[in-house]
Amino acid sequence: MTCPHCQEDARFVEYRCKGFVSLLGDLRLERGYYHCRHCHSGHFPWDHLLRLSPQGLTLAAQEVTALAGIQESFAKAAGRTLRKLAGIRLCESTVQRTTHSSGARLEDLQRAGVAFAAPRPWDWNRDAAGRTCAYVSIDATGILMQGPDGAKADGRMVNVGMVCNPQPREADAEALSKPCDGVRYLAGLYTLEDLGAQLRRQAAQVGMDAADQWIALSDAGNGLDNFFDVYFPRAVKILDFRHASEHLTALAKGLRPGTAGEKLLSAWCHILKHAGGARLLAILGRLDRGKMTEAAKAEHAEVLTYFGNHVHRMDYPAYLGNGWQIGSGAIESGCKTVVNQRLCLGGMRWGEHGSDSVAHLRALYRSDDDQWDAFWSLAA
Repeated sequence: MTCPHCQEDARFVEYRCKGFVSLLGDLRLERGYYHCRHCHSGHFPWDHLLRLSPQGLTLAAQEVTALAGIQESFAKAAGRTLRKLAGIRLCESTVQRTTHSSGARLEDLQRAGVAFAAPRPWDWNRDAAGRTCAYVSIDATGILMQGPDGAKADGRMVNVGMVCNPQPREADAEALSKPCDGVRYLAGLYTLEDLGAQLRRQAAQVGMDAADQWIALSDAGNGLDNFFDVYFPRAVKILDFRHASEHLTALAKGLRPGTAGEKLLSAWCHILKHAGGARLLAILGRLDRGKMTEAAKAEHAEVLTYFGNHVHRMDYPAYLGNGWQIGSGAIESGCKTVVNQRLCLGGMRWGEHGSDSVAHLRALYRSDDDQWDAFWSLAA
């Protein structure tokens, strides 16, 4: 038998028995134990062949355990969910280690460029001009962290990226947004470079290259301009309308307190949506600074700088005329459903490895249905 560690010959020692947890009940299995005299390591070939985990779970039990572990706290998954739904009795630490190791394996496969399931081009929805449109978006959300032995640590930002196929906008611009016809998520403690390479592969899997028009929606955070230019160079970059309008709030209230300020803000947002960022920037530039307070002057200067930097992403009348989305609600919802609903519950603090692993798994689970099944089929 070849040693998996040093590739030298390993000799058979004896059969050793171990108990395992399966979906059909507890099992006991005798496996051959081999020892390598060169690197002094031992291994059980059958454990690897049958994909039995170090925690003593069969592959199907690992999947169910990881699924429970990304839905709620590890303690509740062990004490209630797995026991009630699958008849599996595990301790909290086993659920935690199984979930973490599954997420780490998923990350390794994704970094290696492994695709889950065969390429399946989406039927991209069309805009007002009949062009098929593919959307890409990215955002970040914060989670609380702790250091070794519970030491205090700074929070971290989890990057969430998505490729999606949103349903066309209604003629009424104020109509509620509809669910996407397809979505692929990635989430984790990624650098933008790591996220970009993997998100681009996901886009290729769903046939984004065949879409007539690419659209990138974001809050225009630091580094995102270059991110889209590198990984999605065909995309028209759109600044989320809500983020743009929020920068006007403080200035409007500073110029006109109370309901007058609310009316001014509403008028500016109407101009922004129906006349565009360039038109509003010109109006803001003509405001009489001599009548402003010092605080209002400072706010005015910040607004002019912000709109000047991003005006090329604010042609909202043209975007709406094309029937394109102008809000990043889909990716903000993704941050909540993929990350916050599991990693940001009351009192939770995370280590780097655990938070990264759970984020990867939740992104896979929240993506199109075939992704989760394909990952575990590959693991088999």
